[in-house]
Amino acid sequence: MTIVHPKKETDLRKLRALCISGVVLMLGVVLFSYLSLVGLRHDISKTREGLEELKVANAELKNQYYAFTSNENLEQLASQLGLVKDRTPQWALASQR
Repeated sequence: MTIVHPKKETDLRKLRALCISGVVLMLGVVLFSYLSLVGLRHDISKTREGLEELKVANAELKNQYYAFTSNENLEQLASQLGLVKDRTPQWALASQR
């Protein structure tokens, strides 16, 4: 006499389908994480390039600022504006209360 166990075969099919879908889901998660990581690395490299450009621009602006505020340029500007250098300045003092 043969005993047929139909439920046992369907449970095995369900388990196999569940395992395959789990593996596919995990591959999808790994692929999504990898693509996100690659995108972030690309964004970081772009940001670093932009930062280097800004550092160069900042250095150029500092050079221009120091050139404008040098003593020779300030004395030349004062002479163009008709200012004279006072050898004995009179200071006005105010008491603080």
